[in-house]
Amino acid sequence: MDLRNNPVKLLSFGIIISLLGFLDALYLMFMEISGDFRCLINGGVFQCDLVNTSSYAKLFGVHISIWGALFYLAIIVFLLIAVKSSNPYWVGFVIPISGLFGALFSIYLTCIEAFVIYYYCEFCLLSAICTWILCLDVMIIKWKKFSSFFAHLDFWNFFKKSSY
Repeated sequence: MDLRNNPVKLLSFGIIISLLGFLDALYLMFMEISGDFRCLINGGVFQCDLVNTSSYAKLFGVHISIWGALFYLAIIVFLLIAVKSSNPYWVGFVIPISGLFGALFSIYLTCIEAFVIYYYCEFCLLSAICTWILCLDVMIIKWKKFSSFFAHLDFWNFFKKSSY
């Protein structure tokens, strides 16, 4: 199965990666609610409890796992709309910008783990990997569809009804 030449297959792959990330974020959210941070690898540099109870684990008073679940849910919805929609701005604007934002934010969080907390959470790293793969996937879709990253980056044209 050659995914590179079929945007619908690449979008479906993105949905699968987003579902994996969503389930990971739900598990992290469950750990936050229960207060029981269990890692598969608990020791050495992997300390989920230290990472998830640090001051960096919340953004605007909300645990990062909830933001992650909302991010993945939004991406899933965007990808499903892109599969069904004839508006090129879902693939050309909304999804790539969202994916890029998620990838950059996950790089920030991973750097916090590495250089500030000095410990890692394997579930947080799984989420980061899912986000990076997702970003790469949507950039490949955009490149295959439009042959330029800068095509369809005009925000106001997102509201136009147009077809591929």
